[in-house]
Amino acid sequence: MKRLQVNELYAILDAIGMAVIVLEVGDDQIPRYIAINKRSREIAQLPESGWFGKSALEIFGGSTGARALAVQQNVVRTAKATTYEINLPAVLGTQYIRNTMTPVFDEVGKLTHLVGSVEDITSERERDVALELTRVAKEKAEQANKAKERFLANMSHEIRTPMNGILGICELLQETELDQEQSLFANTIFNSANALLKIVNDVLDFSQIRSEKIELQPELFSLRNLVEDVAVLLSAKAAYKGLDFRVNYSEDVSSIFFGDVTKIRQVLLNLIGNAIKFTDEGYVSITISETPQALTCPLCVEVSDTGCGIEERKLHSIFSAFEQADGSPKTRTEGTGLGLAISKALVERMGGEITVKSKFGEGSTFTVRLDLTPGSLSDDGALAEEAAASSALLAAKTNTDPVALAEEAREELRGMRILVAEDNKTNQLVVEKMLRNSGADLHFSENGALAFEAYLAGQYDLILMDLSMPVMGGLETVQKIRQHEDATGQTKSKIIALTANVQKSDVKACSEIGMNGFLSKPFRKHELLACLHALAEDATLIS
Repeated sequence: MKRLQVNELYAILDAIGMAVIVLEVGDDQIPRYIAINKRSREIAQLPESGWFGKSALEIFGGSTGARALAVQQNVVRTAKATTYEINLPAVLGTQYIRNTMTPVFDEVGKLTHLVGSVEDITSERERDVALELTRVAKEKAEQANKAKERFLANMSHEIRTPMNGILGICELLQETELDQEQSLFANTIFNSANALLKIVNDVLDFSQIRSEKIELQPELFSLRNLVEDVAVLLSAKAAYKGLDFRVNYSEDVSSIFFGDVTKIRQVLLNLIGNAIKFTDEGYVSITISETPQALTCPLCVEVSDTGCGIEERKLHSIFSAFEQADGSPKTRTEGTGLGLAISKALVERMGGEITVKSKFGEGSTFTVRLDLTPGSLSDDGALAEEAAASSALLAAKTNTDPVALAEEAREELRGMRILVAEDNKTNQLVVEKMLRNSGADLHFSENGALAFEAYLAGQYDLILMDLSMPVMGGLETVQKIRQHEDATGQTKSKIIALTANVQKSDVKACSEIGMNGFLSKPFRKHELLACLHALAEDATLIS
């Protein structure tokens, strides 16, 4: 068999797709290059000649060459294969090379050569760097989102706490004997505070949508009952303005659906509330229909009005954040322009679509199309009891007759011992004055630790618990109360969260820890009384 010549060996090495180098170990134990194939020269950016018989230090120079030579000499000393990386300067940046150096021995076991495979890992290293930068950027974005959420939650709490004092005291003031001018001032304060609260709620909702924190919680619900409940809530506003409020629920449309009832309620409240706000005469209507043959979103909800309408040039941007329906002074002073942006985001999150048709000066029609799964007719009975309870609670919440509610509360709360854990003196005053004619025996604690001590010292029929308090917070206090009840076998106390912490996580935390109700600040007097009434009837107001 013919022995290959040196130049033939070089040709074979050049034909190999991978990068290969060969070094000969001299008597001085210094490895010197005797073969660098074409692919290896391309990676290392070396010429075809000028490198033969030279060491790594002589070829590459500097720290790069010294490090490569040191690694090669270590392979000679240990007689073991080694993988190492070197960085080479390049025109467009640093080039990263990975070498695997393997010792070669002659027939008597003497190490004579080193054979290396060379791999350009620049793209791999750049990918790793990009991934690391992406990871860092993602972590920073998540930290920023969490910081924003904490800020919004804190700001919401800090705003809602004094707002509860403003609205509560103002409502109590309205119950006193006022002359015409004083009544005007009190109503103005009350309406302005409610407008500010609406802005706070809109900003919180919009922030959650922008951070993609909106999660769907589908459940079986009655759309017919939902529409009727919303109509009860808003018909009083329409009647106050002398508007005809119409509800048209087609008999062909199922009553029971599977979907996120909370999101749908919010959309309806936004659309109908806007229709009433921008309509001074005529009517506002909501129509529920269905197109079974539609391939997608067969359920149709239309909210129409005979109000001011929307200019054609603004129709394309009406669902954008901070946009107003028209350019009148009224819209420049009412609302944030977030209601429709929030509604659009919620509808699209549920897989639906929302559109608008309008003629300036003649009214508007907003159409929401949803793809909800109809429930079985057998589910009607299962939801009947729940719907009745919901309607009863809704009626109690929307009852604006303070005298009637006070009479009901007086019968149910007379003689009840109520512990109020609240650190804010103004809010203590609000609760005290709202319940002053109820006949209840009120005891106040300024923090959770004192509330727990009071609980241990006395028997209370009901506990109103703030969440954010010094020394010990509300959740920790309730946890200790529940643990004490479990350990002693005592009857579970009825506990209502009375708090400015209104995030969904707050409601969930209160439910998980065993609270019976959740009432967010600022609250109206009739809302507090309705909540106490429901608990007196052993209803569960939080889940």
